Amino acid sequence: MRLNAALVLFAALLALPVARANDTAPADLPAIRAQQVEFRQEALAKQGLFKDVDEKQRQELVAKQTRFIDLTEGKQAFADLSPADQVETVNTLEWIKAAITRAEDERLVCERTKVVGSNRSTRVCRTVAERRAERAEAEKAMEERKMCGAACKGN
Repeated sequence: MRLNAALVLFAALLALPVARANDTAPADLPAIRAQQVEFRQEALAKQGLFKDVDEKQRQELVAKQTRFIDLTEGKQAFADLSPADQVETVNTLEWIKAAITRAEDERLVCERTKVVGSNRSTRVCRTVAERRAERAEAEKAMEERKMCGAACKGN
């Protein structure tokens, strides 16, 4: 019975809406918070989904869940959080989701960036795999530019 409840909660976690570049937010903050409280209790008790997690990862997971719980204390909606806390909340939820599913490359990482020539910041969210690919592509472009030398000046 307890395992079935954990699986249902796990499925609900996977179905959570996540913040993307279009600034959509997790739907029901109090429900997500309650879910994380329950997950945290299971992790501390080494039960359910967390019975096979190694101690180091369990401690890191509990720390992230504690931070999420602290950030969302008394908040009824995602919009009640400051922009910095919104980003941290989304990143923390995504880290927890990745830790549970062990799908690190699918974890979203969000950051607030300012467009050149503007004081307005925007939230940009990409998966770890997308960030890694962009970084590799940029490094490759820089290497090609170095090897090309004077012949590339027109490009």
